[in-house]
Amino acid sequence: MNSYGDCERSSALPDVSVFKKMVRLLELQRRQFFETDWKNCSVMIPRAQFNHLMLVRFSMPCNLGTIMSITGLTSAGASLFVDKLVNAGVLKREEDPNDRRNIIISVTTQGQEFLQEIDDRLDDFIYKYFAECSAEELQIIDRTMRIVCSKLES
Repeated sequence: MNSYGDCERSSALPDVSVFKKMVRLLELQRRQFFETDWKNCSVMIPRAQFNHLMLVRFSMPCNLGTIMSITGLTSAGASLFVDKLVNAGVLKREEDPNDRRNIIISVTTQGQEFLQEIDDRLDDFIYKYFAECSAEELQIIDRTMRIVCSKLES
C-alpha cells in the first residue's frame, strides 16, 4: 500500500512516463494560454486574482476555507482575493442559510459572462491543436480523455 492508492506498482501497470509528459505539457499550455489571455482581462482584474479565479471557479459556490485550500492563500490573502473580485463584480458573498457563521462565495452573473468569454477563447485555443486530426484520431482522443477524466474524478 502506498500513500497515493490502493496498491504498489506492479508489472501489470503501464509506464506512466507518457502520462507525466502529457500532464507537464498540458500545464505548460494552460499557463501560456492564461498568461496571454489575462491581457484581455487585465482591465477588469489583476493577474494574481485572475490566476486564483481560474483555480477556484469550478469549486464555486464555496467558502473561504475551500479557496484557501485550492489556492494555498492564507486566510487574509483569500479574504483579500474575494474582496477584490467582489468589488470588481465577479464574485458575491452570501450568508449560508444553514450556518450563519459561514459565508458562501459564488460567481455573479457578470462573473459568469466573464468566465464564459474566457472559455470561448480557451475553446478556440484547444481546437487549433486538433484541427489537423482525422475523424478516427478525434474519436480516440475523445475516448481517452473521457477515461482519464473519469479516473481523475474518482
